[in-house]
Amino acid sequence: MPSDPAPRKRKSPEGGWHLIRHGQIERAFRLAKRDFAAARDAADTQAMAASLAQIAWCCALSGQPEQGLDCAIGAKLLWRRLGNRAEEARAAAVEAFLLFDLGLSDEGFEAADDAVAMAESLSDASVLAFASCMRAIALSLCRQPELALPVIRQSVRIAEQEGDRVMLSFYLLNFGFCLIKRADGAAAEGDLADEEKWLGQAIEATEDAIAAAAEVGNSWCLRAGLGNVAELYARGGDLLRAQERLATWGEVKGRPVQSLKIHYLYTYADVMTRLGRADEAAKASRSALKLAEKTGQTDHELNAVEKLAQAYEAMGDFGRALTMQKRFHSLYVKQSGETTQRRARVVEIRLETERLRARADELASQAMRDGLTGIANRRAFDAELARLTGQPLAVAMLDLDHFKAINDRFSHMVGDEVLRRLAQILTAHVGAKAARLGGEEFALLLPGVGEREAGDICETVRAAVAREDWADIAGGLAVTVSMGVALTEEGVPGDELLAVADRRLYAAKALGRNRVVGGDDMREPGFSRVPARR
Repeated sequence: MPSDPAPRKRKSPEGGWHLIRHGQIERAFRLAKRDFAAARDAADTQAMAASLAQIAWCCALSGQPEQGLDCAIGAKLLWRRLGNRAEEARAAAVEAFLLFDLGLSDEGFEAADDAVAMAESLSDASVLAFASCMRAIALSLCRQPELALPVIRQSVRIAEQEGDRVMLSFYLLNFGFCLIKRADGAAAEGDLADEEKWLGQAIEATEDAIAAAAEVGNSWCLRAGLGNVAELYARGGDLLRAQERLATWGEVKGRPVQSLKIHYLYTYADVMTRLGRADEAAKASRSALKLAEKTGQTDHELNAVEKLAQAYEAMGDFGRALTMQKRFHSLYVKQSGETTQRRARVVEIRLETERLRARADELASQAMRDGLTGIANRRAFDAELARLTGQPLAVAMLDLDHFKAINDRFSHMVGDEVLRRLAQILTAHVGAKAARLGGEEFALLLPGVGEREAGDICETVRAAVAREDWADIAGGLAVTVSMGVALTEEGVPGDELLAVADRRLYAAKALGRNRVVGGDDMREPGFSRVPARR
């Protein structure tokens, strides 16, 4: 199972993905939840999507599939709205993995196929490797491991080519999983030689995963690999190697997630039973069962109960062994019922996520609109200016002339109505390119225009304001605006445009108001004059 579906570029080495790459899942989980709360409060859709994806993956690695599924689907839909196909594909792949963990192989197969289809349309090999890994798991779970092997080999090759040892270790773990499924198929057919061959290859792949994980310090992958390979050695009868690998598991630094701890305990119990140390096996099985009951993971409960029954049988305590066998059967029936409930829950989660996404869209839209005028606010303006930086662009700053006098003479209610009317005039002439920055200050973003066109647009706006019949708001009311304009083609860097336009706005006021001022009107060398028709 892969551990790091995050983009290769990270904002901070101390971020959640950095923690995940080093196996610190619980810390990453706590950090991601805090990040999500902050992003939600700020209506930052991209940060919400990123933190939801991280929460989903932490849930996948810690055995909390239902909670993770909510987050994976939410992240996928948000990335889709943002138009980020790569991250949408990653989220779909995480969704697939969580569905597998819930026992919903068919649904997981569908999600994995969607992820691969999206990944294949991109030029990002790491996304394709991650999505292909999920498809390989799906094929193996659907009893087609012979088809899974070339798919997972592709993921391994990509990680090797990119030098990503973290992802390589996870893909190698999956490679081992697919090989185990081939060994299971051979065993079911009674082909012991073939079973031994595939089992040996599974051990080799898992040992390679352990080596890669140890090299990069990923404790999650290291523990998962050590537990898996100990189980494989025990299955092949090499109990000494199994013991050695379990001993190494105990030496790994840091606290393991509960699901890996449970797996270690019932694997240890299996090895102890095979060694004739049934008392130790029973003790480990009871500990595994207690943890599984606490976390509500039925599949782990099944494994722990099975190992406990085997330990009791080895001890000659057939009464308790029979009790555990009956409990195993009850849990199996319970698990089958849970699968049906989970399918219904998946449908419910998807519907609820769609509703939440619609609400998030609404909140995000509100957060980017000015409450009084309904046009874009300062946050939206800054975001759009940053997006357009580097492109040919004109920025105009405009300010209502003598606005304080309007408020003082006619009232603040009239002043508010003037601001709303001005926003309507701006929208009529430049559409969504207008924003209210605060108070009586507005701005226009005019991408792809040159000096003359910018001047014409601004002059048209200025004249429209001056011509407007303001008397229907208050008798004797007249309104004009002053404007300052700056263009990137004048040699002004994108991040300085607003400051230059603001200086020119104040120059327009100093020159008598109700005018547009560009370069030469400021007497700044290197700038061209924007006509100011009076």
